[in-house]
Amino acid sequence: MKRMFFVMVLLFFSTTLRAQTQEQDLAAIPPSTPVTEVRELFNGKDLTNWYTYLRGYGKNHDPKGVFSVKDGIIQVTGEEWGCLTTEESFENYRLIVEYRWTGKIYPSKQGKALDSGILFHSIGPDGGFGGIWMLSHEYNLILGASGDFWTVGKASRPDIFLQSTVGEERLGGNDFIYDKNGKEVTLVGNNRVCRWDIARDWTDTTDVKPAVNEKPIGEWNTAELVCDGEEVRCYFNGKFVNRATRVSPARGKIQLQSEGCGIEFRRVTIQPLE
Repeated sequence: MKRMFFVMVLLFFSTTLRAQTQEQDLAAIPPSTPVTEVRELFNGKDLTNWYTYLRGYGKNHDPKGVFSVKDGIIQVTGEEWGCLTTEESFENYRLIVEYRWTGKIYPSKQGKALDSGILFHSIGPDGGFGGIWMLSHEYNLILGASGDFWTVGKASRPDIFLQSTVGEERLGGNDFIYDKNGKEVTLVGNNRVCRWDIARDWTDTTDVKPAVNEKPIGEWNTAELVCDGEEVRCYFNGKFVNRATRVSPARGKIQLQSEGCGIEFRRVTIQPLE
């Protein structure tokens, strides 16, 4: 009985500490900017209202020119791992991002599918995950499977989670969850849930083919993210592909990843929920 009491007390204080840690992380970023009208987060000219963060280099130190703007396009070489991060925090919004692959792959991603992502509800210190990104959730941009969800978190931070209606089936050694039985599963730590319509034979390899509604390399794709309280929905090239019903935290900054692959962005639009 004493042991059970001790365990209960330990769990209580652990849960309280995690909640306090998340509150501190949220308090450390600016209050959410109200999204009351359509707004372009990328002005087409420069990276005003964004800052860079690169592993090993830190904030706004980009000696290799990983991030640049040319001809109205954000160019991300992917040579170093890191991100562009909004100065502002947001909640309850629709985000529309247009991107395309350049086809360039660096050694850190050799043999893998072209990969980047939109990190949303980002909290805590820059580089809090692996010295690269803030703790966050991800709308994955990856060739053949864009629209996947990731929890970019740590096992020690179960207050950062994403709950989705999916089946918990592991496929061929790939560490992701595939939609089969419509069961509800909660992701914590560094984990992934595949978009509901992805083929079972998708592999994280260089020769992976674009998904059925995905444009060829070099052509523009549109990723849409709808954040409505704790619910998040993903659309890819106009098609609904993923949904989470409970997401924590439900507000934060937005990051665009540099992850070993060349990618370009020409539109980052935020707008109110309909």
